Amino acid sequence: MTALRKLCVTLLMLCGVTTLWAQQSEGADIEFATSVVDLGTLSQDDEPQVLRLSYTNTGDLPLVVTEVQTSCACTTVQCDRKKVMPGERGSIVVTMDPAKAPDGTFYRVLKVFSTARSGVKHITLKAVIE
Repeated sequence: MTALRKLCVTLLMLCGVTTLWAQQSEGADIEFATSVVDLGTLSQDDEPQVLRLSYTNTGDLPLVVTEVQTSCACTTVQCDRKKVMPGERGSIVVTMDPAKAPDGTFYRVLKVFSTARSGVKHITLKAVIE
């Protein structure tokens, strides 16, 4: 009976150590200051709006933004694919052209793909186009 008890205690300890190790996994991670950017009210005659979306690598390995997809032809994106070291900041430049956007309430989603362990990040652009 004591051998069985020792085996059970050992198995429980191994499960606890494995759980702690899994929670402390290494990797890059990406954090934006906000997930929604409000551009306010724009006219279709307004100049294109240029935004710089900053992010921080909150992980412990280098981060690379591999791709940013837009959901509209009125929005273009520029991002360099350089490594962002842990604790450092990077940015994505977004240009939204109101002349190419439909009238009314405007919501568009940017999908940010990277080497972050948290997966794809979504940034929403919103505006009212007159």
